[in-house]
Amino acid sequence: MAAGVECWGEEDAPVAVLAVHGRTQSPADMRALAERLDVEGLRWLAPAAAGQSWYPYGFMEDRPGDDPWLAWSLEAVDEHVGRLVEAGWPPERVVLLGFSQGACLLAHWALLHPARYAGLVVLTGGYVGTEREELSFTGDFDGTPALLAGCEADPWVPRTRMAQTEDRLRGMGAHLTSLVEPGAEHEVSATAGELTARLLRHTVGGTGHR
Repeated sequence: MAAGVECWGEEDAPVAVLAVHGRTQSPADMRALAERLDVEGLRWLAPAAAGQSWYPYGFMEDRPGDDPWLAWSLEAVDEHVGRLVEAGWPPERVVLLGFSQGACLLAHWALLHPARYAGLVVLTGGYVGTEREELSFTGDFDGTPALLAGCEADPWVPRTRMAQTEDRLRGMGAHLTSLVEPGAEHEVSATAGELTARLLRHTVGGTGHR
């Protein structure tokens, strides 16, 4: 569930970034990441999860049969993407960027709503669902530039789910860069940050913005 939103950056920027934070985080963490990336030509929109959590379970754990949290959070993404469209940023000018639980939420939402986006950045995450679930995602990302980054032994995001998410994205037409680093750090590494900044700069540059 969303509990407000923070916006910053250039109001007339050619590209907007929907930045979704992880569990126990807030939009302030996404603002700190944006400052670290230091890319011009962007309008940032960062929703806040109620209670600093988009859903109260692990993204590969069994969910209650009457689970409302994932549906509410996916609907929140719907609403914020819709607001960006209404404000003048169609999907092809919107980058979806998430970290940790936010990355899982955005990866899942994007697979349910494939289209040509300006970019998709999944930082330590993968789509939501148990290993037993048979999930069907269909559609075409039409060459959307995408980055999926994480660590080989991340304690929260198994490498297997990262690989499954990579396969889904590539199979649906995303132009994916995959970064899997050694170690178990659950963070945005220096290399992941550099690749994210490069994707954002390339996206802004593609609009003719200087």
